[in-house]
Amino acid sequence: MSQAEWDTLAEPRAELGGLMRRHIDLPGLAWTRITLEPTKERALEPFTAVHDLFDDGSLVLIPTPGHTPGSLSLIVRQPGQSALALVGDLTFAPHLLESGRVPGAGDRKQLQQTTAMMNALRRRLGGLAILATHDPDAQGILTRALEG
Repeated sequence: MSQAEWDTLAEPRAELGGLMRRHIDLPGLAWTRITLEPTKERALEPFTAVHDLFDDGSLVLIPTPGHTPGSLSLIVRQPGQSALALVGDLTFAPHLLESGRVPGAGDRKQLQQTTAMMNALRRRLGGLAILATHDPDAQGILTRALEG
């Protein structure tokens, strides 16, 4: 979880901003707050600060604020396969993201900026499969991406 997300979670009325504390702050869970670090990896532009989980580029968290202030998306890259982007609630479906349409929940200006950045990344990575939380076709998109 990003520090920005954790900080927002602690604010009064966080639920009005889309954060459901009862879904996150559960007994027995110990969240690690990640720090984004500058990256010079051109493949991830326009994102300039990321958190590389294994320091090998295979699983990289990128900041995708908008739905909530500290939203993160996960880029998954494996040799010989299309890259995947698990984008959470940044969009409801890839065609909406590609057309620049943003969901109704969150900071509209931030969602528009993040959507533009994700579209730039999608073009840069060519074939980036977008997997959105509420997309009923996410499984099909994943299957097609893995079949390559």
